[in-house]
Amino acid sequence: MSKPRYLQIADTLIEKISNGELSAGSILPTEGELQKEFDVSRVTIRKAMQLLVDKDLLFRQRGSGTYVKAPKAQHNALQLSGFVEEVSAQGKTPSSKIITFELIECNELVADKLNVSIGEEVYSIRRLRMIDDEPEVLEHTYLPVSLFPDLSIKAMRSSKYDYIEKTKGLKIKLSRQSIKPEILNKKTADELNMDMADPVIRVDSVGELESGIVFEYTVHYFRVNQYSFDYIAYR
Repeated sequence: MSKPRYLQIADTLIEKISNGELSAGSILPTEGELQKEFDVSRVTIRKAMQLLVDKDLLFRQRGSGTYVKAPKAQHNALQLSGFVEEVSAQGKTPSSKIITFELIECNELVADKLNVSIGEEVYSIRRLRMIDDEPEVLEHTYLPVSLFPDLSIKAMRSSKYDYIEKTKGLKIKLSRQSIKPEILNKKTADELNMDMADPVIRVDSVGELESGIVFEYTVHYFRVNQYSFDYIAYR
């Protein structure tokens, strides 16, 4: 028994997306043009396109048309790698924008996470992490000044882990992470260019060196419509 026509059309469009004939960000022909191309009703075309929207391969822009969606960036929560490493490995271009870079006296929460005394001086750094010039992740990082007295804005514009391991000669051992859905406040939503109602995933991470010293506490906000989280479970 042959597939329904709308599934055949969906398969054809998926193939065109896979082979690059329809590239990420490109606009699809109109429903009328597709109707003529496949010699089917407009209802059938709409059904095929809705299937691809549901599969997160297409997105509609009101008053403009239907576009091919770029593949989601992947975050492997079970592998400790920096943003620059992770994104570059996927063939995409990472970049960072420093929103704030300041010295503060840490409060009780930050002191507990970093295993330092309340009031100790730490760096408080907010960075917008971008993939192919699109904002994807907001990071708020706290680092002890005692560990990194020479930390600069320049270092934080690139790879934090490169600075720690290559410049400082320290060995990173692990990152303890907790993951949960989060409702954005207005400040964070504005920084990510999102609506407050849009979903995000919050990842809190506490990093340790081989020596057992805690070197960072970072709160990440991931845009879930642009990011996927990958796990491998073994039995």
